Amino acid sequence: MKRKSKSVYVIIGYLLIIIGIAMPLYGFFNISYRNLFENKKYRDYKKEELIIDEEKKGVISYNENINGNYIVDPFTSEEYSTEYEFYKKNPDKIFAYLEIPKLDIKKPIYLDASYEHLDMGVAHIDGTSLPVGGVNKRSVIAGHRGWYRDLMFFNLHKLEAGDKVFIVRGDETLEYKVTDTEVILPSDWDALQPRENKDMITLLTCEPLRPPRPKRLLVNCERVSDVKEDVKSKDESVDRSVKRLDIAIYAITFVLMSLFVLAIYKFIRYLKQ
Repeated sequence: MKRKSKSVYVIIGYLLIIIGIAMPLYGFFNISYRNLFENKKYRDYKKEELIIDEEKKGVISYNENINGNYIVDPFTSEEYSTEYEFYKKNPDKIFAYLEIPKLDIKKPIYLDASYEHLDMGVAHIDGTSLPVGGVNKRSVIAGHRGWYRDLMFFNLHKLEAGDKVFIVRGDETLEYKVTDTEVILPSDWDALQPRENKDMITLLTCEPLRPPRPKRLLVNCERVSDVKEDVKSKDESVDRSVKRLDIAIYAITFVLMSLFVLAIYKFIRYLKQ
């Protein structure tokens, strides 16, 4: 009787160890997977994506009829979602790609900063201009300050004036440079209004880096020029601290995976005894 009770306790112990390893492994594995396959998905998008005339007309119409008085903070309204008329048939389609060389970021941009879209990449905030360029236009793109499956905008605070940001849509690439950063409250949406004679994008995430994060960090960027994809400037190297963080994540993933396999192996051996 004592032997049976001991076996039950050992089995429970093994299960608790396996679950304890599996939980953090799930998050680190997903982050590693997304990092490793991000470049491939980006290359596939550039090869295959074509912008149809109907969509172009929809973009123009949207930007001409923006109502900036109804901007909603995506991080305090998880159930919020909106519909883009010209994207009705495929609301989860990638609209464009955001590339930030310094942070080694290549993220799909979705329309509507819903919970689902912010889980898959970054997203355009309704009520601001779509990221297609234009004087007196300001597009706001939101991303999580780190996510359980992706780093997202975790390193956004490392961007400084002069750093390059690219918007890639179909065969067109728009180049921007960081001009300044701001910290606002979630209700300070007047800070997101267009600036006169400026063609801008603003990257938005939660602030500070460590939770709780009651404020919002804005990284403002102004348009530099149109560039062709084959000659696009890539002279910015990835920030060293970003590289170190990526290496640390890969290392932790490897260690956790090894421990998980070892625990499973020992557990099976125990059951076979």
